[in-house]
Amino acid sequence: MRVDTLRFILILFLMFCSWSGFSTECNMAFRHGILISPEQIRIQNSNRTVFQINQDKDLFIRGEWITLNPAEQELVRQYAQGLRKFVPELVSIAVDSVELGLTAIENMLVGIGSTAQQEEWQALIRETTYQLTSRFVRSGDHFYLAPQSLNELDAFLHGELKTQLKDLAKYTVGAVWDALREALRQSEDDFERTESQNWQPADELLAKINKGLDLKADELEQKSVLFCQRLTELDQIESQLQQRVPQLQAYDVVTMK
Repeated sequence: MRVDTLRFILILFLMFCSWSGFSTECNMAFRHGILISPEQIRIQNSNRTVFQINQDKDLFIRGEWITLNPAEQELVRQYAQGLRKFVPELVSIAVDSVELGLTAIENMLVGIGSTAQQEEWQALIRETTYQLTSRFVRSGDHFYLAPQSLNELDAFLHGELKTQLKDLAKYTVGAVWDALREALRQSEDDFERTESQNWQPADELLAKINKGLDLKADELEQKSVLFCQRLTELDQIESQLQQRVPQLQAYDVVTMK
């Protein structure tokens, strides 16, 4: 058996044995917001860019270009590429989870109710989407991650997201039933026969949503050790950069929480 194969098996074994949740294994966090685009990486504080990296090589602190020697340029490159590998993947797990639940609810609403009711439901879904995704934004090849820890993301997927989608699903299912009943009362169709048809109740809709969310949460858990390792490596690179570029010491992006 090749050495590489043995090393891979050992890593998998350690991941399996050590995993018991983010809360006990990884306290790494981002202290600042991170905005990633194909050309730039912006580190933000209260929506203001405090430093940025252009083309994974040029460092600007508060708009001022910083002259770097080759060793410092290499650290900037490693730091930028580390963020590019990590942040989009983390954001995508969160955004995919939100979209999964909201899409299931939106599909249920298609063609039901009046135009005014549809507008009301869509406005509610947009508001819920904004509330859920303000910390995670994905738009094409642009990604934003608000300040937070891996533990907080784990809690979001396991708790907050499910609770908000549950409330939204129960409200919209109830509203759909009201709309259907009103439409049936105004028609010549037999109401008892139609109401017994196989409309999707709230419990079935929630079970479908929760099953998908559990798969996304499992995906996060399976990658937890790797994510924590990446953050630890980023923290080490950041510390080296801060030693060489003292101006960066004021912006400790990756930190223990």
